[in-house]
Amino acid sequence: MTQRICNVIFGSLLLCATSAFAQQPAAPSSGPLVVEKIQSGWLFSPDVRATDLGGEAGALAGGYIGHMTDRRFVFGGGGYYLTNREDDFKLLYGGPVVEWVVRADRRIGFGVRALVGAGSATLPRPASDFIDARRLASTRSSHDPRPSASLTNPDATIAVHDDFFVAEPQVNLMWNMSAGQRLVFGLGYRAVGHAPLLGDQLNGLSGSIAYQIGGK
Repeated sequence: MTQRICNVIFGSLLLCATSAFAQQPAAPSSGPLVVEKIQSGWLFSPDVRATDLGGEAGALAGGYIGHMTDRRFVFGGGGYYLTNREDDFKLLYGGPVVEWVVRADRRIGFGVRALVGAGSATLPRPASDFIDARRLASTRSSHDPRPSASLTNPDATIAVHDDFFVAEPQVNLMWNMSAGQRLVFGLGYRAVGHAPLLGDQLNGLSGSIAYQIGGK
C-alpha cells in the first residue's frame, strides 16, 4: 500500500514537473543577423599647394587617386609638379599614398596621409658651390679664350639637376560638403633623401587645398 502511494506521488510530481517545463517561455531570440556592407569606393583628389623650395616660394599642382575602405583607410598613388615655368626652377615627384581618415561621414573630419616615392628637381645654385672657377680659367682651351661668365664668375648661378627619394607626411582637415564631396586643407613636410647635389634645398613645408570626389 505504502509502495503504491509513493509511486502515485512520484508519478504526480514527475507529471507536474514535465508540464511546468513544457509551459516555460522560450528564451528570447537575439534577433535576426544583420550584415552591414562595408563602405568603400574609389576617390580622386586634385589639389594645389604652396611650398618652400630652395628658399623660394613655389606652386605645385597634382593630386592622387585611391580606394577608400570602411571610410577610414585610403590606398593609392599620387604625384605633383612645380607650375613655375623657369628652366632652372623645376620639381616633379610622386609615389604610393596611404591615408587614415577619421569622421569621414561627419561634417568636419580629420586625416593623416603620407606619400613615399621618388622625383627630380632643378634649382639655381651658385657656380662656386660646384666649380673651381680659377682652375677652369687656367685650363681653358685656346680655342675659347673667353669662357662663359657662369664658369669664371663666382657670383653667377647655374642650373643644377638632381634625382631623389621623398617622403611627405601630411595632416588634413576635411569639410564634408556632401556624400562623396569634400574640401581638404592640408599641412605637410617634404623630406628628401639621396640627393647628393641639392640635398636639403629640396626639403620644405607645404600647405594644400584639395577637392576630394568619391570614396562614399
